[in-house]
Amino acid sequence: MIELDYLEELERFQLALKRNASSIQSGEQQSSHTGQGMVFKDHKEYIPGDDIRKMDWKAYARTKDYYIKRFEEERRLNIHILLDRSSSMDYGNVNKYEFAAKLGLGVAKMSMNTNDKFSYSVFSETLTNLSSGRRASNISELVEVLNKTRKTPESRVEECITEYSSRIQNESAVIILSDFLVDPEKFERGLESLEHTHPVVVNVLDSTELDPEFEGDKILKDPESKSKLRTFLSRKTKNDYRDKMESHVTELEEISRKNGAEFVQASTEDDVFDALLTVWEKLNK
Repeated sequence: MIELDYLEELERFQLALKRNASSIQSGEQQSSHTGQGMVFKDHKEYIPGDDIRKMDWKAYARTKDYYIKRFEEERRLNIHILLDRSSSMDYGNVNKYEFAAKLGLGVAKMSMNTNDKFSYSVFSETLTNLSSGRRASNISELVEVLNKTRKTPESRVEECITEYSSRIQNESAVIILSDFLVDPEKFERGLESLEHTHPVVVNVLDSTELDPEFEGDKILKDPESKSKLRTFLSRKTKNDYRDKMESHVTELEEISRKNGAEFVQASTEDDVFDALLTVWEKLNK
């Protein structure tokens, strides 16, 4: 369950980032540029008290009158958040789905402060846009919907990403949050369909998936197929598994790099805000 308190923590996190940015800039000379994300709108006649840094000196040279440039904020980017809701994500002491959903919520909240537009969807066998028809500012409603979202067995990564890519028309970033416990070839084919975007792949895993804690006789349950397997996990089997998992993650990272995607490995043991900051930095590369 994602608690609404998380949104308050997000607010404090963003305020801390702003204070940190302000302290870095303090004492530095302010630039005369308007900054990224601003576009020229029109002119207005200068009156005392207007910011002279926005004076249009070229217009003065032509007319001998003083004019101020006026700007408006530009929506720079459409951010598409795709969250895996398949059954394999419903796992871990810190639930993988909830951890990944929090990362997606953090990106959504931060995109609002940078005047970017976001869309939040979940996928498994099919795609569902959770933000469609909702005000982007109503993050608390989105939390409730994410908590109520039912997990479904199969993760059809290739089909869902490919389908979603056909909906993207403007300059966009696409953040995919999943454990990616799928055939890497299917993952690659899905990622190839996003070649016209800036993709960020976030591989969310539980620490025990990376390094199993148990040994000996164990009944294993597949969360997607519901099948069970009784096995004996020896030290050698455990080491073999660890090697295969590391190889799988490395292959995902290489596929991401080859297709121009940023790759983030996140363990549910990580601090969610540290992971969020890493994802946000990758998004803004």
